Amino acid sequence: LREVVLPCLHELGERWEHGEVSVAEEHFASSLLRGRMANLARGWGQGHGPLALLACPPGERHDLPLLAFGIVLHRNGWRVSYIGADTPLEDIARTAADLRPDLVVLAAVIPERFEGLDADLSRLARIAPLALAGAGATPVVAQANGALLLTGDPVTAAEQIPPVDRHRQDARRPQPVEADDS
Repeated sequence: LREVVLPCLHELGERWEHGEVSVAEEHFASSLLRGRMANLARGWGQGHGPLALLACPPGERHDLPLLAFGIVLHRNGWRVSYIGADTPLEDIARTAADLRPDLVVLAAVIPERFEGLDADLSRLARIAPLALAGAGATPVVAQANGALLLTGDPVTAAEQIPPVDRHRQDARRPQPVEADDS
């Protein structure tokens, strides 16, 4: 994922931004990658590990990095419930209240996707531990909402989540990281 898929996604986005590929070509390539990644994600809701709920906030349509994150998280022993792109926060909160996940991860590629959502994010963080990921997640927003800030590419971010001890039923729940004042 880190060596092939993520660089491919990055290059595809750059080429689209510079007008080197059409929207149709970008959609075709994204759909092809989504299908391949979905095959890697089969069965990720099954098992006995802790549960992570993954979604993108309203307006965020770039969910392929979140799929990559979920694949790595599952390989580390987590069960994954994947909602996907452009999800209303009320629906994420309702799903979190129903599923009682050990972690909710919201990912966005631009900071504007989290703007104006503090009340909803704080409410979500009271339902389940919350993590914010992607280039759109900032330390300010994470700290203001009691969320863990996941940094780096999706593979690195998933590796930041404590792995599951397969000999214990209870997982270490990720905790928000205090902001560094430096």
